[in-house]
Parts: sequence; C-alpha cells; structure tokens
Amino acid sequence: MLPIKRTDIFQEVCQQLENLLNSGQFQIGDKLPSERELSESFSVSRSSIRQALKVLEAAGRIETRVGSGTYFVEKQAVASSGDNLNALLAQGVSKEFMQQLIAARTAVERAVFEAYSIKANKGSIRALKELIDENAQDKTAKDEFEENAGLDLSFEAKVAELAGNPILSAMQRQIHQLWTQAWRIYGFVPESRDTLHQEHCAIIEALASKNTPRVIDLVVQHVDKEVL
Repeated sequence: MLPIKRTDIFQEVCQQLENLLNSGQFQIGDKLPSERELSESFSVSRSSIRQALKVLEAAGRIETRVGSGTYFVEKQAVASSGDNLNALLAQGVSKEFMQQLIAARTAVERAVFEAYSIKANKGSIRALKELIDENAQDKTAKDEFEENAGLDLSFEAKVAELAGNPILSAMQRQIHQLWTQAWRIYGFVPESRDTLHQEHCAIIEALASKNTPRVIDLVVQHVDKEVL
C-alpha cells in the first residue's frame, strides 16, 4: 500500500462537477464534455476526472453510453444505493472494514471477468490494451497521477461493459464507488500504478489465451491486497 499525500484533489473535482451539473448549464439529456475537455478545463489529470465521473454515475447524476459519451440524467433509484454505501462509510473505515470490502469486491470482479472471458475476442481485447496503455501515459500531474492511478478502476469497468451484463455492471459501479472512497479515507492506495499496470497486462494475456481459470486467479490476486 502507498500513502495518499493529496486527498483534496479528488473531492474538489467531484464538487466542481456537481456544481457544473447544478449550474443550469446542462439540461437533462445533454451530453457532457469529454474527459479530455474536462481535464483541460479543471487543470487536473484525466484519471481524476474519470474517478469523479464514476462517483457521479454511481449516484445517478450522469450516464455513460457506450460509443456515445456521458450524459446528464435525472437522479435514479441507484442514488439510494449510493446513500446506503455512504452510510457504511459513516460507520468508520477500519482495517476490518477494508478486509470485508476486499472480499466483496473480489466476489464481484470474479463474476465480471468470468462473464467476459466467455465472449472475449480480439477486438475487445485490443480495446482493453489501448485503455491500459492510455492510462499508463496519463501523467498530467505526477503526484496526483500516482495516487489516482492506484485507484483507477477504468480497466475493470471496461471489462464489465464488454461482458454485457447490466446487473453485474451496476453491482460493480457501486462497489467501485465504495472502494475508491474507502481507500481515500483509510489514507492509502492499494498498490503502485506500475504494479497495477503489470497485473492488468497479465490478466489481458490470460484472457487472450482463453484461460479462464488463470484469469480468475489473476483477478483475485489483483484485488486481494494486504491491508496494513
């Protein structure tokens, strides 16, 4: 685990995006600016924007549509689930809490990757490779990038999207929101960006070879980090 040195950036980005949605500049159904445009507008890395957008999507404020972009939507029932997750965080983030969270996320990610491994093909695997390569090159701000990269779940979210199971995707979005917020409160990121990138590469290699048991083993190792 690595200590987080700058916990204010992520929260500030979330707040700025909330303010943008509440400003009246966007109407329900409007498409939001791209990650790159938001990154340049707020002068933060795309990793920070991506994580903040995931939190807003889990709260039902926005919706990501494959091949189209991100849209402003009315608050949906998923927001109540987000409230339940926030209630869990309000009870305190202890070592035991983190261990339980790791177990819960491991179960969800196992199901997601198993579902995708059945239908994985060259095209979708190429998209995953391009995503992790892009993430590795996103160095807008070195310190901020290091911290946010350790909590970047865009690879796993993309796999859920490709798996094509909306229920699993919804479950994953909720656990990802809790994961990101809990680690920040706990004061660490689970692993360095270089290690996570290497683990992602190994998972992609197993997916490409259609070795589902190997994929599951690697995913479990990827999520199941030691809590200090």
